Amino acid sequence: MKREDVLILVFGAILLFSIAMLVIGNLKLTGNAISTVSNVTITSYLSIAMSPNLQEGILFGSVDTLPALNISASHNYDGGSSASTMNISVSSDSNVDVDLCIKANANLQNAGTDIIGIGNETYSNSTSTSSTVPGIAQNVSLTTSYVKAGQNVLKGTSNHYRFWLNIPAAQATGTYNNSISFNGMATGGGACP
Repeated sequence: MKREDVLILVFGAILLFSIAMLVIGNLKLTGNAISTVSNVTITSYLSIAMSPNLQEGILFGSVDTLPALNISASHNYDGGSSASTMNISVSSDSNVDVDLCIKANANLQNAGTDIIGIGNETYSNSTSTSSTVPGIAQNVSLTTSYVKAGQNVLKGTSNHYRFWLNIPAAQATGTYNNSISFNGMATGGGACP
């Protein structure tokens, strides 16, 4: 083999080796780093429950003398130290504090057409309870639209209620009924639904 052929062969090998090293050097043997977003949205969750005495109903008993003012519901003062045993509890597994709303479906009505106007059924509420709290001085008439009746009730705590009824003179006899509803919503969520 001629010396010129050997030189061409050597330079050719060097050239091929150099090209191979350039290609290998440009390869990322550890891989390319890429990324993506990780995302989660936590929505409000709340759970409320009535105490057993509130589930039983808001009971005013039998009345034989009219007019009758501020008849106390049966469980208004039957807890220890005369506390109310009618409450709505906010579950401790809720992830928000709660505003509570209350409404009546209608006037109190007997089996006929006689009614006791909804303005005669009143309530008071508080996040604490004693013989005087919630108090009759703060009572508010029920309405047929939801209104706030307990604000910023902390998770794991309760909002306590007391109820009273006024019955006008000459009210027709009978058993009068309506339904009271409670609704919970995340605190700061605006007006009741």
